[in-house]
Parts: sequence; structure tokens; C-alpha cells
Amino acid sequence: MEKKRIYVSDIHMGAGRSLQSTHVYDWLGEAEANNFADFLSYLSKQGDVGEVILLGDTMDNWVCPVDEVPPTFDEILGAPHNKNIVVNLRAVSESKRVIYMPGNHDMHATNEIVKKHFPKIIYGGSAFNKSRYRSSRLLAEHGSAYAMFNAPDPINSPGDRLPLGYFITRVAATRTARTGHGDRHYWTYADDLLELFGPQKLPQSVFEAMLEEAGLHEDTEIVMGREGANPGGSRIVIKASTVKERYANLYEQWEAHYGKGMAFKSVMAEIGYLGDLADYLSKKGDTNIIIFGHSHDSDLDKDSWFVKDRIYANCGAWCDDKKNCSFVETQKDNDKRVHYIRLKKWRNGKPIQLGEKNVSL
Repeated sequence: MEKKRIYVSDIHMGAGRSLQSTHVYDWLGEAEANNFADFLSYLSKQGDVGEVILLGDTMDNWVCPVDEVPPTFDEILGAPHNKNIVVNLRAVSESKRVIYMPGNHDMHATNEIVKKHFPKIIYGGSAFNKSRYRSSRLLAEHGSAYAMFNAPDPINSPGDRLPLGYFITRVAATRTARTGHGDRHYWTYADDLLELFGPQKLPQSVFEAMLEEAGLHEDTEIVMGREGANPGGSRIVIKASTVKERYANLYEQWEAHYGKGMAFKSVMAEIGYLGDLADYLSKKGDTNIIIFGHSHDSDLDKDSWFVKDRIYANCGAWCDDKKNCSFVETQKDNDKRVHYIRLKKWRNGKPIQLGEKNVSL
């Protein structure tokens, strides 16, 4: 048997600015951070693990109220509650091959940032969150590149390619910071509003609904940063009305750019249907194992109906106390000519297998 590959996604390390506040808007709290650090400590001691793939949203500079300057990655990695993660991730990279793949919430992470804090980690990013990891017929990527609200936007903001989901997340963080209510995520609205208005009006309708529930108006200024990245510089802002106008025709733009079928699939991906995209990628014929993150829902499914022997796995997330802290493990048995895909959860300091599928090599 070859050594195992471990895929983890959606840790969402934030700067922890709100952790001592009345209303916590950071997604990864101290308990969750220490739990993930313990998992990394476990991995560093496993001789049968050869590679660890961080499959996106390891860091998060999106979850930030609209009136605050978003945190830098340096601030996130220097936050006290993330210290054990940083230390243990460095330890893992001393004995394993560790690859950092950006997702959407860390789409602007660069090789320079990764190398500054983790000299031995391999940066696997390219084209923001369109980065892909390949191993024979296995394809792994964050998954947000196929979700309309969270994919890098090639049409509306080609300079920085910020997706609509960035602004939705800022608004949602504002609501949580001010009220303590963050239980409804935008994909819940997407599901409801899809039935009411159809896919064409969905992007604008979701953004309007999020603004209304957060008590924000269209003249609200969203702070993007400071001039010259200088703490004393003037603030760079964008109005909510500008965002609404910029992305009003997002669905039609996707139809024109990617085709009608892909546009609709990208909307369904926003409400959790990533398995259809696994089918789409497998039908191209060069892969039969697809591993995603992004949805925060762990999954392991083998399909022989639409695509022969296609396996779809989702890593799940580590920042949601209502769901399993989970990961995907793959391993090749060259003697038997079999590729094993396992879904596992981390609980009480040990891994527990939830399922296993396999395909022929």
C-alpha cells in the first residue's frame, strides 16, 4: 500500500477580533482552533501518511463587518488563538509533503505569504481559487470555482476578481456582530428565493435580502482597505448600491460566458449540490475521483448511473460545531490495483471512519 493522502478543507482561521466580544462573528473559535491543532499533531506522528492537502479556506479574510478594515493574512496567522495551528502545521510540514490550495475565503493568499509563515509548505495556488490538485485520475479542488456567488469573477471586477459572495459574507458578519444572530446563511435565502424569482434574479435578490436583514441600506459603505495598505491611510470603500448594480446581471453573464447548463449548475452548487459538478467533471473522461470542500457538508458517494464508477467526496469543515470535523483520506494499493477513498471524522482525539469507497486503478 502506498502512503495515505489526507485532504482537509474549510478551517476558516480568522483574526479572532470578535472572540472576546458579546457577539462573536469569527467562524473559527478557540475550541475549534485547538481541536484542529490536535488533529495536526496527530498527523505529524503518522508514519503511513505521506501527503497533506489543504484544500481551501484554510485562512479567512472575508468574515469581517462592513465598517472594519479586513484582516491581513499576517494578522490571521499571528492571532493568539491560531498559534497552536501554526506551530503544528509547521511540524507536519517537516515530515510530510504539505500543499496549500487557496479557496474563496483565502483566494488572495500568495506563495510569499505561505512561505513567510510555512517555509516547507508547497503553494499550489493559481488563478485565485481555480487551483487544482491532480494524482492520476483523481482531481481535488476547493469547489467554489463552480459556484456562481463564490467563483472568481472574470466579468465584473477583473482587477481583483472579487465574487459577489465576498460582499454577502461581509454583510452577514455585520449582522452577527451587531445582533448575535448569524444562524441563517445566504444559501438558505438562495434556496427560498430561487423558487420565488428563478435563477436570473437570484444574485441581486439574495444580496438585497441580506442587506435588509442586517439593517443596512444601499448607501452603506463597505470598507475594503486603506490606501497603500498603510494603517494611517484613507479608507477605501465601496457602496452597497454599487455592488448591487455590478452583480445584477450575474446569471446572464454566466450564461453568456459558460453556457446555460453550467450557469444553472453553478446556482445549484450554491445550495449544496456539488455532486452534479463531480459528474460533469468526470464525464470529460480524465478523472473518476472528485474531492471538494466549500459546502461544509462532508460526503462520500459512488455513482455508476450517470458516470461509470465515479466517486465524489467532500471534506466537510472544521469551523462548525453543528457538523462533524471531517477529512478525506485516499490510498492506493498497487498490488490489488485499487484506489481507496475514505471519509473520516475527528472526535475525542482520534479519527473515526464514516465510509469507504474504491475504484480500480
